[in-house]
Amino acid sequence: MSETAKTDRDEPTREVATMTRGDRKSLSAKQVHAIVTRRLRRTEKLNFLESFAMFMGKAQLVELALKNILAGKYGYDEERIESWPLGRVVKALRESGLRQDFVHLVEELKEHRNYIAHEMLANDALLRRLAGGGTRRIAWKSLGRGLYLVEQAIVVHDFLFGGTSPRPRPSRPKQ
Repeated sequence: MSETAKTDRDEPTREVATMTRGDRKSLSAKQVHAIVTRRLRRTEKLNFLESFAMFMGKAQLVELALKNILAGKYGYDEERIESWPLGRVVKALRESGLRQDFVHLVEELKEHRNYIAHEMLANDALLRRLAGGGTRRIAWKSLGRGLYLVEQAIVVHDFLFGGTSPRPRPSRPKQ
């Protein structure tokens, strides 16, 4: 049996073999790594700030998808959780009983996302000022790990939940 994985570039779909155990599909770590590596090729030509923006955008999409899981699978009120930060969303998913391996993955993503969003650029600027331009590779390493984690979370989410994308929020009437 196989599972179809769509690439970021709207290319024709590529088959990714999955193993079955009874009537349950599984996705191996090797398969996840292969898909993530292929997806990351798109970011290879991006500069540092473009890569930062790509990471932040995808992390935001993961956050929206996780909120959709809370609303759709566990019955949370969408308006109530709309403003929740990622950490609170992850905690609610853990407490709701979502698969612990997936929760662990998004917890790791949350830690990298918080560092990249709140500290990495400032640390990079300070290091470059103190030690010169060669220090950018330190920030690239953190950003590269973050990009890998966000792609990994997307791949595993799509496998577990059928590749559903975040539902658009209905616009609220202005008062």
